[in-house]
This record gives sequence, C-alpha cells and structure tokens, in this order.
Amino acid sequence: MTPLAITRRDLLQAALVGCASLSLPSARADGWPTRSIRFVVPFAPGGSSEIVARSTAVELGKSLGQTVYVENKPGGAGNIAMADVAHADDQHTIILGHIGTLAVNPFIFDRLPYDPNKDFKPITLLAKVPSLYVVHPDLPVKNLKDFVALARSKPGKLNYGSAGNGSAGHLAF
Repeated sequence: MTPLAITRRDLLQAALVGCASLSLPSARADGWPTRSIRFVVPFAPGGSSEIVARSTAVELGKSLGQTVYVENKPGGAGNIAMADVAHADDQHTIILGHIGTLAVNPFIFDRLPYDPNKDFKPITLLAKVPSLYVVHPDLPVKNLKDFVALARSKPGKLNYGSAGNGSAGHLAF
C-alpha cells in the first residue's frame, strides 16, 4: 500500500479554502448561496491572481454546493472590475482584492469609481505572492546590494519590467 503523499501545495490550498468557506455565510438560514458565485479577478488571465482564484473557486464550490466561476475583468489597473463588483447588488459576486486595487490605487488615481473602505467587506486572506528579483546571468552582480551599486554607477542604462505603473513590482523597484 502506497502512503498518502500530501504536498505543501495541497495543504495550503486546503487551508485557504477552509478559511474562505468558514468566512462565507454558507450556513445562513436563508440558504445562501442560492445560485452560482461569480468570482471576479481584476486582471488579465494567466497571472498569479487568476491561479489563486481558479484553484480556490473549485474547492469553494465544493464546500458551498454551488458553482463558483472565475471571470477575468482586466483594465484600468483593476478599477473597472472593482467598480463592477462594488455596484453589484446580487450578493453572489465576490472579487479577488489586491494590494494595488485596495491600497495603491486610491493614491495614484484622482478619483476612483469605488471606495475601497466602504464598498468592500474582507472575507479572508487567500494568498501572499512573493516578489523575486532576477537578472541575466551575464550581469556582474551576486545580490541586490551589488545590483543597486551597479544601477547607480550606470544611471539610465539598465531597464526593468513590471506589470505597470503602481503595480507591486513597480513600487518595489
């Protein structure tokens, strides 16, 4: 008989879904949810936010006994999706909040179509996504301190990539 192999990923996913399902009102007397849950991701498909949302949606659907479907709604640094969900009155729409949409956007946009403090109620922390700095192997640096020194010695000569202005990678860099 083969022993059960549980990976860290399996354990984390189970813990995240458990936290999310405990936080949602699945045992309410009115029988919520009464239909499918729309789980909005305020970014284009393929990023870490979508991966978190899709893996959570499957398990959350099992726990709630309803389909939980993911809808990617990119644009406007997440503001389009946030406004859509902020104004949804169906009680079956949730969004994957993000540091950019909840904490950064209020400081980089003059006006937002939503209020991050009044229009949303937190359910649970689903994930923490680390940032990594990587460089081409030919660059003569061994750590971030070396890289900063090199960048300072060559102003305007090094480039970097990020998801855009105000993104976590942009702010960190």
